[in-house]
Amino acid sequence: MRRWLAARGVDGRTDGARGIDDERLAGLAGDLVIERASELSAREVAERAGVPLSHVVGMFHDLGVIVPDVDAPLFSSADVTFVERMHVAAEVGIVQGRDILRVVAGAMERIAEAAVAVYVQGLEGELRRQGASLAEMAEANVRATSLALELGVGLGAVFRHHMRQAVARQRVVQEGVARRELARLAVGFVDLVGSTGMQAGLDPDELGAFVSRFESRAFEVVAAHEGRLVKFIGDAIMFAAVDPAAGCRIAADLVRTFTADGTQPRGGLVFGEVLFRHGDYYGPVVNLASRLAATAIPGEVLVDAAVAEALADDEELAFEPAGRRMLKGFDRPVTVWSLDPAA
Repeated sequence: MRRWLAARGVDGRTDGARGIDDERLAGLAGDLVIERASELSAREVAERAGVPLSHVVGMFHDLGVIVPDVDAPLFSSADVTFVERMHVAAEVGIVQGRDILRVVAGAMERIAEAAVAVYVQGLEGELRRQGASLAEMAEANVRATSLALELGVGLGAVFRHHMRQAVARQRVVQEGVARRELARLAVGFVDLVGSTGMQAGLDPDELGAFVSRFESRAFEVVAAHEGRLVKFIGDAIMFAAVDPAAGCRIAADLVRTFTADGTQPRGGLVFGEVLFRHGDYYGPVVNLASRLAATAIPGEVLVDAAVAEALADDEELAFEPAGRRMLKGFDRPVTVWSLDPAA
């Protein structure tokens, strides 16, 4: 293993490998791939980009990138280009403040953590079970890390498609709204009743399979109706759709899908104006949808008056009066309807 590293420029006795046991040396191989382009310090990036050093350090801090030493070689020429473009974007108003950087930081961190977890729990785990040598482990680590970085570069192509969809969605949901910060859309929640107790009885492999199935099926259902899966909140799903009909079909399909999977789903859906900010939605409409989901019984989807009224003439969707409910955070009883499960 140490000879393998030495052939790639690392002295297994003195360099980064000093004090590392044999097994961890295999992981050092992947580190070499990540550090391959690290040739510039933060100070040099600032000089080449023509941006104050404090701005560069602050920008990467907001992106979740730690810069422990401004003279350490952590960056590449690609970072210089990125800093230059971000500086111009700020000057012309495309990027305002630091909030968007934190959104990018959260998304990038999640992608990186997911990529590492997939490798460690998948290929690496299988190699260990097969008794692979350290050199074989190192080779696999290098291949996986190299491919992950190449895919990361290619994310720009995927981002273009998401930009196109986001722009098209924004034009629809902002028609006739009172302010530019608002969007009119259907927001829904579906959660799984009793899943906490059920998950407590699962071993790690079973729990991993359950979570994977839960997330993949939720994504498939929402995408099938051209909705947007906003986020997972534990065992709950928050989704959005440009109109209440699509929102109802998403909620009904999610409930059917998870019921068939042996869980007890319930949902809530509300239509109205929300504050949209950094890829998420806020306001009374969102809070009401969450409360309706928490009030519904397993297998039920509760909707508010705006949804029921907007779809009163829809021949494929039907609602039954479900009374008036006192909901946490609301001063007056809320009139609700139950979506016909055949929707």
